[in-house]
Amino acid sequence: MNTVRSLALAAGIACSTLSLAEDAVVVTATRFPERALDAPVGVRVITAGEIEASAAGTLPELLSRLGDLHVRNNTGSPDFQLDLRGFGITGDQNTLVLLDGVRINQNDLSATRLSSIPLQAIERIEILPGSGAVPYGAGASGGTVNIITKAPERGERWARAYGGAGSYGALDARLAANAGGERFAFNFYADHAGSDGYRINNRLRQDNLLGDLRFGDPERHVGFKFGSDWQRLRLPGVRDEVQYATDPRGATTPNDYSFRDGDSATIYGRYRSARVEFAADLAYRGQLSAIFNDGAFPLYGEIKLHSLAFSPRLRVSLEPFGIRSAFVAGADLADGDYLRRIAGNPDGLANPLSKNVASQRAGGFYAQYHAQLPTRTKLTLGWRTQRVTDRLETSSIFGAPTDLSRTHKPHAGELALRQELPASLALLAKAGTSFRIATVDDNGQTSTGELLDPQRASQREIGLEWREAGRRLRAMLYAIDLDREIYFSPLAFAAGAFFPGANINLSPTRRSGVELSGGWRSAEAWDLAASLNLQTAKFRSGVYGGTDVSGLDVPLVPRVLATVRATWHLSSRAQLTGAYRHVARQRYDNDQANQFARLMPAYGVADLKLVYSVRDWRFAAGAANLFNKKYFSYGIINNFNCATPSCVYPEAGRSIQASVEVLFR
Repeated sequence: MNTVRSLALAAGIACSTLSLAEDAVVVTATRFPERALDAPVGVRVITAGEIEASAAGTLPELLSRLGDLHVRNNTGSPDFQLDLRGFGITGDQNTLVLLDGVRINQNDLSATRLSSIPLQAIERIEILPGSGAVPYGAGASGGTVNIITKAPERGERWARAYGGAGSYGALDARLAANAGGERFAFNFYADHAGSDGYRINNRLRQDNLLGDLRFGDPERHVGFKFGSDWQRLRLPGVRDEVQYATDPRGATTPNDYSFRDGDSATIYGRYRSARVEFAADLAYRGQLSAIFNDGAFPLYGEIKLHSLAFSPRLRVSLEPFGIRSAFVAGADLADGDYLRRIAGNPDGLANPLSKNVASQRAGGFYAQYHAQLPTRTKLTLGWRTQRVTDRLETSSIFGAPTDLSRTHKPHAGELALRQELPASLALLAKAGTSFRIATVDDNGQTSTGELLDPQRASQREIGLEWREAGRRLRAMLYAIDLDREIYFSPLAFAAGAFFPGANINLSPTRRSGVELSGGWRSAEAWDLAASLNLQTAKFRSGVYGGTDVSGLDVPLVPRVLATVRATWHLSSRAQLTGAYRHVARQRYDNDQANQFARLMPAYGVADLKLVYSVRDWRFAAGAANLFNKKYFSYGIINNFNCATPSCVYPEAGRSIQASVEVLFR
């Protein structure tokens, strides 16, 4: 508790990840560039400078340190689960992730491919807690994370080479280049990451490529973005209580592995005049992945995903009656296909044990009105309507085939305002609705035998913000009421099943909390940052498998998340950055009945990084988990892989890294 008090105190005198540079940063909460301060919703911005100063080696690690959101590792993969505002195991499905405004969440329960995005390609990351449903659609009940990559630079030619090494056999090589003329510009970012992993049988090999070709000027241009990623990963499995105590680095599944190959391509364009702005994206994403689970009955599963999306949008600036206003309208058309086959080995896929074929066709339209009223009030009104058709065909040697189809027509709305007050204060308020559509995995093994209903959420938040002379404080209070939340319950029974465990639409649930952040930046020497999130997640009602869960906690939601960060500018060439994050106790996965005697223990992790730059060279050394804390971010009870009541995925101990980067002009 002393740790929490000290972190709360730090939040009152330190700064948030939204630095003073925020005043000049443009964000895309409306899918068009604007100043952060022009947006009535609260937007957190992680800048490229903060990314370079962090000891994080991957994008999920970075978000856990700087994004003020929760991450968990429940597979041994570098692609951690993201969780905004306390959704627990479904955090990934309620946190919408975008790459340059294009959705990258897949239509299944796999973690988003964040490790496929090279860190050096990122210009900034925009985090919108509780926002995004109107402009982007489904899956944003917790919020939206928008990763913005660096645009090609006209008139610039340069290349950067990076090499790094670290603990557990980690090697990292990166290459970036830019070539630009008066009208044409091109950049690309490539990286290779390899590691033996903290645990036995957790070796990782990953290669990523991201590129952008653009013709035109900032106001009128067309472009083509492309990406490719290749991952080979060994999977060590969970550790039971005895194994975690005596041998946390061991492997429970020494023969398990996975691989993933992904590709993406986006054609985009933008036109802007004095009052009219038009933009459009045509985006393709494809993925082939597989996983092998060894055991008494070995299983090999392969998944193929393909999606195509088209998103035109228009913004018109007006001044009716002297009121500065903007009207935004857009459409989203998406088409996705999914194929999953499971066999005993790769050779058996031609005649699989089970096969799922699914498709999703979606079309949506949205409109927003933004106004700057004479009363120093910034107002946003928005509405979205969507039509989604899901189809799922299943076949298995263990049961009869099924062919299910269903069409949904969900909608979302928002009302947000920012009211400037005396004494450098501003009042922030927002109310809205959002929705989530069940994925292919959600629609399997349901309690009714039919496709699940859409999840609906009603959100409210209010807060105050103060900024003055390099200092900033923000306090937000929020509540999210959900109806028919999509969830896997170990207490419910699937249609025709003899054992518990089913995907269901829950009775009403609620997330609520307080978010505090604050900051201070000195003229030269120090940048300080801190945040404190207090959150709860409750089942408001419901009886499943004879168990009444009314008023009980949703598992995997820590009551407290806190971070403290400080950067000391030792000189014009050197800076030292330290960070600490605290995660409070939480209930184990599968403990929906709240009957397990123990909670997952709280943990705190510290990082440190020193950066020194001279001319075109940049040297860095850092330590993640500086004090070698033994901890885990995911635990589960009553699992068939566990020889003890609970099992966990151990996190890595102390990791030392060193790197050098050189710029060629």
